[in-house]
Amino acid sequence: MRYAHASRWSNRLVRVVATADEGRAREAVRLVVDGVRPSSEAGLDAATNLAALCEALETAPEARRTLARLVRELPSRTHAVPALTESGIPTNEGFVTELWSRIERRVLPPVPDPGDLRELVRALFPRRNDHLWVAGIPESDWRRLLTLLDVTASSFPGVGEELALSIRILAHHVSSLGLSPEITSRLPDLERIDSPFLHLGHEVLGYLESFDNDVEGDEEPLLEQALATVARCRAAVQRLRAEKHEHGTSLHLTSLSFRLLALIDRLDLLLHLTEPVERDFQGSAIRLCRELVQAEGTRDHLVPHLRSSADLLAFQMVEHAARKGSRYIASGRSEYGRFLRSSMGGGLIVALFAMAKVAMGAWTLPLGVEALLYGINYSLCFVLIYLTGATLATKQPAMTANTIARSLGEEGHDLSGLEELVVRVWRSQFVSFVGNLVVAFPVAILVALAVFELGGTPLAGPEKARSLLEGLHPWRSGALVYAGVAGVLLFLAGLVSGWVDNRLIYRRVPDRVAHHPLAVRTFGAPGARRMADTLGAKLGVVVGNVFLGFGLGSMGTLGEILGLPLDIRHIAFASAQFGSSLHVLDYQVETAFIAQIALGVALIGLVNFLVSFGLSLAVALESRGVTFGETRRLLVHLLARLRRRPLDWFFPPPAR
Repeated sequence: MRYAHASRWSNRLVRVVATADEGRAREAVRLVVDGVRPSSEAGLDAATNLAALCEALETAPEARRTLARLVRELPSRTHAVPALTESGIPTNEGFVTELWSRIERRVLPPVPDPGDLRELVRALFPRRNDHLWVAGIPESDWRRLLTLLDVTASSFPGVGEELALSIRILAHHVSSLGLSPEITSRLPDLERIDSPFLHLGHEVLGYLESFDNDVEGDEEPLLEQALATVARCRAAVQRLRAEKHEHGTSLHLTSLSFRLLALIDRLDLLLHLTEPVERDFQGSAIRLCRELVQAEGTRDHLVPHLRSSADLLAFQMVEHAARKGSRYIASGRSEYGRFLRSSMGGGLIVALFAMAKVAMGAWTLPLGVEALLYGINYSLCFVLIYLTGATLATKQPAMTANTIARSLGEEGHDLSGLEELVVRVWRSQFVSFVGNLVVAFPVAILVALAVFELGGTPLAGPEKARSLLEGLHPWRSGALVYAGVAGVLLFLAGLVSGWVDNRLIYRRVPDRVAHHPLAVRTFGAPGARRMADTLGAKLGVVVGNVFLGFGLGSMGTLGEILGLPLDIRHIAFASAQFGSSLHVLDYQVETAFIAQIALGVALIGLVNFLVSFGLSLAVALESRGVTFGETRRLLVHLLARLRRRPLDWFFPPPAR
C-alpha cells in the first residue's frame, strides 16, 4: 500500500515542491495524480490514497501552498474553451463519421497542442481507466481536498475570459438548438416572446457584464435569474420528451434532445463556477473534472462510442414501444380471469390456423409461394386475435418495453416498482399459457377428427405427424433454439408496432387523413375523423401482427430456401400440432415419448417468454442507463420474492 498512509506521502510531497520550483508544473501535478491512482495489481483504494494525501497536506503547509498554486496556474495557462464547450458533449456527427474519426486518431494521433486544456487533462490522466477511479472517489473526499487547497467560490472572484467565452458559446448553442424547427413544431410556445431559449442569451450576457459594471451586489440576483432561465430551458426539453406520445419522436429528435440536455447541464455547471458566493462551486468543479477526465480518457476508444450509440438506439426503441403495453399486464383477480378467457379465445383461433398450415403443407407448391401462404395464414391469425380481443401467449412481453421504462423513472434508477411489474408480467404469461394450451390442444384434435370424418383422409400422413412430434422434442431437435428465434420475432414485432404508432403521431397521419379532401368528400367530415381515429388506434398493432405473422409463418420455408437451419417454435402452435399429431397417429405413441413432447411444449413456452421479455427488459434497462450492479440487485430481489411468495408468480394475491 504505497500511498495509503500520510507518512508515505512525505517524500513525494517534497518532490512535488522541488519539481514545481524547477518550473515543471505539469510534472509536479502528475506526481500527485500518480500517487492517488490505485494500483491495479494490488487493488488499492483511490479514496484511501486521497484521504492520506489530505492528511499529509494538513501537516505540510509548503506543499499545500505549492499544490494550491499549481491547481490555479496550470488551467489558466491553457486554452480552455474547446474543453469546456465540447468535451463530454454528444456530437452532432453521424455514427459512422464519429467512428471513423476515432479510428483515424488511434492510427494517426493528432499533433499535441500543449496549450489546450484537453491535452493537459490527457497528460495528467493518461491511463485508459483513470476516469473510473476519479469517479469512484466520494465527492466528500474531493471537497476536503479542494478546501485544503482553498478552491472555493470566494477564492475565485470574477469570471475569467475563457470561462466567460465558454458560457456565452454554450448559451448560444442551447438557444439555437432549442429554437430549431424540430422542437418548436412540437412545442409552439417556445416561439413566444417569453420563451426561455429567446431570453437565455440576454440573461447570461447581462450576468457576465455585471462583473464589470459599477453596480454593487447585482451579480448574485443576476446569477439567480440566469440559472432560473437555464432551468426553464431544461424543463422545456424534459416536457418534449415526456409528451412524446402526443407528438411522436424520431431518432434525430431523440439525439437532438440528448445533446441539448448535455449542453444545458454544462452551461448550468459553468455558471456555478462563476458564483460570487458559495452555492455549488466545489460540487460543480468536481463534476466538471470528472466529465473532462472521462471524455478525454475515452476520446479515441471505440467501445464507449459503440455503447453510447447503442444506448441512444435502445432509448429510441423504448420510445417507439407500443403505447398499449399496460393492457397486456394483469393486476387483480378480475383482470386475471379476463386474461384467461381472452387467451382461451386465442387458443381457439391459433388451433384453426395451425391446422390450416398443416393442410397447406400437404400441397405441392414452390417454396416461395409456400412461404407467402404460410405468412399470410399466420398474419390473418394474429390480426384476427387482435381484432377479436383474444390473447396470444408470449405476445404481451414484447409489447411492454415502454411500460417497463416508465416504471424505471426518467433517470432509470428507480427500481422499486419494477419488481412487482416483472411478477405481474410473469403471472399474466402463465395464465395466457394455460388459456392457449387448454383450448388449442383439444380443438386441434377436434379439427383433425372433423377432417377425417368429413373427408375420409387424415389431416396429415403418419410420417408427417411423427415428424411434427419429433420437431417438438426438447433435446432431440432444435425446438428450444427455434423457440428462441420466435422470441426474438415476438420482441421485434412489439418494436415494429410501437414504431408505426410513433410515426403516425410524428407525421400527424391521422389528422392529415381526417382533413384529406377525398376522405371528407367520400365519408363526410365525421366519417373521415372516425376513420382517422381508427387508423391511429389500430394500424400500429396490425402492422406488428402482420410482421410477426410473416416472420413466424415463413421462417421454416425461408430456411429451406437458404439452406440454413432456420425455423420457429411457438407454444400455442406447438400445442395444436401436438394434439393433431396424436390424433393422426391414433394415440399409438409411447407414453414416455408423449411426456417428453409435453415437456418440450412447456419449455418452448418458457423460452418464448424468457427471450421476448428478456430482450424487452434489457432494452428498457439499457435505455435508462441502469448499471450491471443495479440489474444484479433486481435479480436478487426477484429470487427473494420467488422464495418468499412463490404463488404470487402464478396467481394474483387477494385484494387488500
